Amino acid sequence: MRKRRGASEVAAVRARLQAEFVANLSHPGGQLEDIPLSSPDRCKWRCSTQGCGHEWTTRFQFRARRNNPSGCPECWKRRNRAPGPGESLAELDPVLKEQFRRNLDRPDRGPETLRPQAHDLCEWECPEGHLWPATVANRTNGRGCRKCKGYGRSSFECNVAMLVQAASGLTVELDHRIKVPGRREDRFDLFLPTLGPGLLIDLDPMWTHGRPGSLERDTAKTEAALASELDLERIRERGLPPIPLHGLTHYGAGPGVDPEDWAETVGYLLRRRGVPWRELTPKEVTAALSSGAQLWAKAVTGPKVSALDAAPHLENEFVANLTNPGKGLDRMPPGCNDVCAWRCRTPGCDYQWEAPLCARALHGRGCRHCGYKRMGAANSRPSPGESLAEVNPALAEELIEVKGHPDWTAFDLLPYSNKVCLWKCPDSACGYEYPASAARRSGQSTGCPQCARRRTTEGRRRPKPGRSLQDLFEVIASELVEVIGEPGATAKNLRPSSARQCRWRCSKPNCPGRWDASPYQRTRRGGTGKRCPVCHPPRKSRALRGAS
Repeated sequence: MRKRRGASEVAAVRARLQAEFVANLSHPGGQLEDIPLSSPDRCKWRCSTQGCGHEWTTRFQFRARRNNPSGCPECWKRRNRAPGPGESLAELDPVLKEQFRRNLDRPDRGPETLRPQAHDLCEWECPEGHLWPATVANRTNGRGCRKCKGYGRSSFECNVAMLVQAASGLTVELDHRIKVPGRREDRFDLFLPTLGPGLLIDLDPMWTHGRPGSLERDTAKTEAALASELDLERIRERGLPPIPLHGLTHYGAGPGVDPEDWAETVGYLLRRRGVPWRELTPKEVTAALSSGAQLWAKAVTGPKVSALDAAPHLENEFVANLTNPGKGLDRMPPGCNDVCAWRCRTPGCDYQWEAPLCARALHGRGCRHCGYKRMGAANSRPSPGESLAEVNPALAEELIEVKGHPDWTAFDLLPYSNKVCLWKCPDSACGYEYPASAARRSGQSTGCPQCARRRTTEGRRRPKPGRSLQDLFEVIASELVEVIGEPGATAKNLRPSSARQCRWRCSKPNCPGRWDASPYQRTRRGGTGKRCPVCHPPRKSRALRGAS
């Protein structure tokens, strides 16, 4: 019978799917909270993995199932496809290649055919000869042998162990692991193998055992250990609630995590068992704490091949480790997925962003702003036979320079590029220089704006058919000698209302009259405007007539 899911498990599943849910395609408008976990509705999803964003459709029940829920197909392909040249685990991490023993999921796949982020479960062997199973991704992300590394340990436990060993003379082992029936492998902080079948001691400081759910986990672990007849003692920091098991002796230490205080509590329970215990001198305490510090430093030593070794160019751009503050590139393997802050050191950029270390050290990703610039520059360069000089040689002759790229020529420019260039009018009488994009010059066939304005002005001044000075005032047109400043203009090119100055000659026989006036001055008042000054001398004003 299938076990029903509790409310907390259902809430956890919905919280996991909320980040990728886009829409319910079977019932449009339906919300995630209204869909049962076993629903066959087809939904649209968007991958939340940084740098992916792939969208796909699948049934809701496939994504919400307890065992092997489906995920982003593109991410699955990237993790599980065969690596290309320079992408295999053997090439990127030779140390892990030496520790690889066999692939438990796909026996035919080895370090040469596995990617660093593959999820294949493999067997590994550390330099100390310890064998353990782990996925390739976990190993690439920095997880090593549990018996050799600092997993499950702390500097506090190392210091307490060295103080107890110096004061009692007994051998003290750290992070002892025992498989209790019905449970996963349990770890115990201190183990004294010379006391009977072996004394187990768990240290419960507030900072690790005062979290929600810690009391329930500690109770279940202690109850299982006692049921298996293990000799277990617990020392809890004062202020923590006692473990609710009948007959269990409670020992208190603290408050705080002073190693000497906790070692003294361990000495108290050992003296109750008849173990000799002596007070340490200040010099012996210092020596014991130094041994604890050395033990802790050895446990948390960085990887043999660090991210700094694999990608030394990242040192200048590394700002901080956001997932594990204080952890530098020399203490993280190249495949570590810790999210770090980076700052581009390219002159003129200084962009800051966040990205996993593996994306930078293994996949070669860098500053996106600089990437956009490089991509734009690459896309703006023409292929052979596609440049402006080759496609439109006449237009290329007008190019002076490309703004912002002084070393570019017409062979470096696409005909429809949006880069602003400086052009020169090919008309020798003009020679005007003006800015415009290559796309505007090529697509709309635009040319010199100065010549365009002149053509527009001429078009406005040119009379419509049948409305010229020659058509409407034939007698006046016959007296036109020239348009001043425009030798080729005639009466057919003039409007009667034109203000251009012209030279006229009287049409009467033997009249020497010549004068300057505009067509408007000649044609106003029905053609009786400014006439020959000889035939029609100007009248004197009243003031002048009165004076005479």
